[in-house]
Amino acid sequence: MKRILPIMIVCALLISCKKDKYLPDFSNFNEIGLMQKGNEVFVYDPLVHQMGFNRGQGQFRVHTDNMSDYVVVDLESIPSEIGQEVEGTLIWTTSSDIFTKRNITLETIKIEGDKIWLWHSQSQIGVVVRVLE
Repeated sequence: MKRILPIMIVCALLISCKKDKYLPDFSNFNEIGLMQKGNEVFVYDPLVHQMGFNRGQGQFRVHTDNMSDYVVVDLESIPSEIGQEVEGTLIWTTSSDIFTKRNITLETIKIEGDKIWLWHSQSQIGVVVRVLE
C-alpha cells in the first residue's frame, strides 16, 4: 500500500499536466481565430473575412462572404473576467468538414482590450473572439 500511493499521485499529476498541454501555445495566439491541439485551424484575415458580434445573443462570427469558411461562437453570456467559465457552442469549418462542439464549458484565459481568449480543456480547443461595439 505504501508503494501504490506515491505511484497514484505521480500518475494523477502526469494526467493533469497533459490535460492542458496546448494551453501555453493558445495563450500566445494573438489572432482572432481557433486553435486545436496547438494547431491554428482558423485565423481571421481582414482581406478575406468579415466579423460579426451580437451581444444580445452572445454570438461571435468570423466568415467569408460566401460562408465557405467560418467560426461561430455562441455563449450564454459574454465573459468579463479571467477565470470566468461560460457555456457555449462552437461551430467551425476546415477545408474538408464542418465541426460542432455543443454545450461545452469555456474558460476565460485572457482578456486584452476587446479580445477574449476562451479555452475548452477537454478537447484542447481555444478560440479568440473580439467584442465589436
